[in-house]
Amino acid sequence: MVYLLGSTIGALRLGRAPSVLLAVLNMLAFDYMFVPPTFSLEVEDTRYLFALAVMLVVSLVIANLMVSIRRHREIALAGERRTAVLYAMSRELAIATDARTMVNAAVRHVGGTFQGEVDVLLADDEGQLLPVAGGLSLPLQPHLPFAATVVASGERAVRGAIYLPLRDIHRVQGVMVVCPAPGLPAPSADMLNLLDAFAAQLALSLQRVSLAETAAAARVAAERAALRNTLLASISHDLRTPLAAIAGAGSLLAQPDYALNVDRRTTLGALIERKAGDMTALLANVLELTRMEAGDTVRTDWHAVDELISIAIRHNEARLSRWRLVVQPTGDLPLVRVDGTLVLQMLNNLLENASKYTPAGTTVTIAASLHGDQLQISVGDDGPGLPAGDPDMLFEKFHRSHAESGVVGAGLGLAICRAAARLHGGDIRALPNAGGGARFEIRLPVSTQAVGAATMETT
Repeated sequence: MVYLLGSTIGALRLGRAPSVLLAVLNMLAFDYMFVPPTFSLEVEDTRYLFALAVMLVVSLVIANLMVSIRRHREIALAGERRTAVLYAMSRELAIATDARTMVNAAVRHVGGTFQGEVDVLLADDEGQLLPVAGGLSLPLQPHLPFAATVVASGERAVRGAIYLPLRDIHRVQGVMVVCPAPGLPAPSADMLNLLDAFAAQLALSLQRVSLAETAAAARVAAERAALRNTLLASISHDLRTPLAAIAGAGSLLAQPDYALNVDRRTTLGALIERKAGDMTALLANVLELTRMEAGDTVRTDWHAVDELISIAIRHNEARLSRWRLVVQPTGDLPLVRVDGTLVLQMLNNLLENASKYTPAGTTVTIAASLHGDQLQISVGDDGPGLPAGDPDMLFEKFHRSHAESGVVGAGLGLAICRAAARLHGGDIRALPNAGGGARFEIRLPVSTQAVGAATMETT
């Protein structure tokens, strides 16, 4: 039994041939040391021949079983390692967002697993193979012709290096080149299958990036087309009305037989001037929004909030003559550091919207206050309130609550307000007013200082 135990331990640690040799040596040692005559390989009693034969057979069976168990254990461990490596690589590829990051992750994992140099060649739009991550110790030029052959055939090839096609569902988009380290044995079938799995994972991830880029480009193109169509529709709608009025007034002025007194001439001139002003304001809004979205810098300076509100009210005094304007007490607000031009533009746009979309005779309220390091300015009314739907849509370019209404405008006023607020690092939102109507709140992060100190600094 001790000899059988030795055969079992030897089979666990040695290969099949050493285990068979060890089983034979154990049988001979037992015969030599314990079977009469001792210290001789002769056998006097034939019964011992049967015992020795059984001992040899049992040792060989045990050795074979142990070798098989060890081989299955090694296969299981190798499969576990392959699964772990594939999982780690798949996890990195899943979170990667560009082709270079994916290729670098694949090169690192494949090179570490197979102890060799790895590079990935991807085909450009013209079909030319270009390296993405340089890892080959050999010059790249000798690999290009054979790599192009692999791309054309779509089949794995082994010629010194291992060439693996990166095939997606449509085409072969590149080749992974693996150069094993010198002195290593030829790649086994399991190794080649694992390399195929690595290449398939990388190909699927690269296809995901390609599809994402295509989808993003299509989305941008669709947005551009929609923006262009909306721009053309809005501007054509809002330019057609003043142009028709100008053309009509101009035709009357051009008729030689049409008698024009001073009142008629003044009325037509005022009409032409007003409609031309509407067109100029529309185009100015488009250009202003383009400038803001291009990331124009904010030119801040110290301003008094009450003074900015007063200037905005004076600018819109004629427009709001039929509305009741209320300025709630703002308290002793210190000077704030903002871009006064942008703040005035936001207030002008909000007051203009109030005059357009609320009935005459309603109340428009302006309030301002400080909340920590943020300045809040609100313009509210007690009119019909916000339109149905998401209030945030009001700040989209060219969006109008009633597209076919008679109100002149391209739907850019609130979009300009949001762009100006975000240039400051703040924002604007639309809310229902507590007493009915709508309220627009502007929040701007600002720097403040005492009034006296600011006055001394400016003087």
